[in-house]
Amino acid sequence: IKVLPQHLALVPRLRDRFIREAQTAARLSHPNIVPIFAVEEIDPFVFFVMAFVPGETLAERVARVGPLEPAPAVRLVQEAAWALAYAHRQGVVHRDVKPDNILLEDLSGRAMLTDFGIAKVTDEESVTASGEILGTARYMSPEQAGGDPVDGRSDLYSLGVTAFFALTGRTPFEASTPAALLVAHLQEVPPPLGAIRSELPQRLTAVVD
Repeated sequence: IKVLPQHLALVPRLRDRFIREAQTAARLSHPNIVPIFAVEEIDPFVFFVMAFVPGETLAERVARVGPLEPAPAVRLVQEAAWALAYAHRQGVVHRDVKPDNILLEDLSGRAMLTDFGIAKVTDEESVTASGEILGTARYMSPEQAGGDPVDGRSDLYSLGVTAFFALTGRTPFEASTPAALLVAHLQEVPPPLGAIRSELPQRLTAVVD
C-alpha cells in the first residue's frame, strides 16, 4: 500500500495529481509491471494498493550479494526495458527508474517495475526527504535534472544508470548533495563501464554506455 504523506494530501493540487497518476498507472497491464488494484481516498488518507511481490528490490540484491554477473543483469535490464516500452506506448513515462523501483520476484527471478508516474507528484515541490531526493538524483536524466519536459528517452537514461549500478555496485556520478549530483548529470561525462569492470562483454558495456 502506497500512501501519499499527509502534508501532501492536504494540498488539493498534489492530492488530485497523485490520484490521477495512480489511476493512469493502474491501467497498465504487463508481466514486468507491478499491478495496481485500487486507488482510494479515505480522509485524510490517499493511497493505492499494489500486488504483493515476494522478493527484494534490485538495490537490496546488490547490497546483499554485490554487483550482478552479466547474464542476470542482461535479463533484468531487458525485462525492465520491455515494461518501459509498453508503458511508453500507452503514453506513460515512469520518471523514477532506479534500483529501489525494480522488484526481483523470488521464484521466477522476474524483474518488475513499480511506482509508474508517481514521481510527477513531488518533482516540482522538492518535498521528499533529503535521502529520497539524493537517491533519485543519482539516476535522474539530464533533461529531468534541468527541469525540461521528459519523454521515454529520460527513462532509458535512468535505466542505463540502473544497469551501471547493477553491474558495478555504484552509480556513474557520486556527490554529497542532490544539487551536485544533478549538475554532474547535466555537465559531466560518465565513466565507461568497461573501465570499472574490464571483464564484462564489450557488447554489454557498449549498450549500457
